[in-house]
This record gives sequence, C-alpha cells and structure tokens, in this order.
Amino acid sequence: MTILRKSEIREMSIEQIDERLSELYTDIAKMKSQVRSGGAPENTGKIRDIRRVIARLKTIKREKNSKHAPLEEKKKNIALGTSKRAEASKPEVQERRK
Repeated sequence: MTILRKSEIREMSIEQIDERLSELYTDIAKMKSQVRSGGAPENTGKIRDIRRVIARLKTIKREKNSKHAPLEEKKKNIALGTSKRAEASKPEVQERRK
C-alpha cells in the first residue's frame, strides 16, 4: 500500500475514495491484530502512515461533499486579504463598529 498524496486523492471520485478507505481499514485491522497477538510488525511505522492516509481521504471526501471551499482556497484568501477576518480588521470597518 503506497502513501497517497493530496493531489492523487483529489483526482479520485468519491466512490474510489470509499473503496480505498475500506481497503485501508481492513489493512490496519490486520496489522493491529498481528501486533496484539504478539507478532512483530513488518514495518512499525506503517500503521501511522495508514492512519494519516485515512485522515487525508476523509478530509478530502468531506470537502467534496460539502459546500465549503478547500483549505488551500481559504489560505489563499487569507493571504490576499479577502477573507472575512481580514475584512473585519480593516480600519474603516473598525470605525463603523464604534
């Protein structure tokens, strides 16, 4: 199982993401049961990597299902000063509040 990058996940459909999630859940369950039974895992960091990939998949799936903009767009808006928070910190907005 390779580590999936954000760009690779964004190219996937929601059905493909669901399939990959189910595969990863079975993989991690097998690895955890192997560790609990006293066996040595093949790669000790693989469980952590799988958990991170699961988190990436769930995050991007939520972004695709929701109306909210992806995090990259929010960061871009903040950097450009077009976010709601940046608008509220402008002096003319603060004067109107008084």
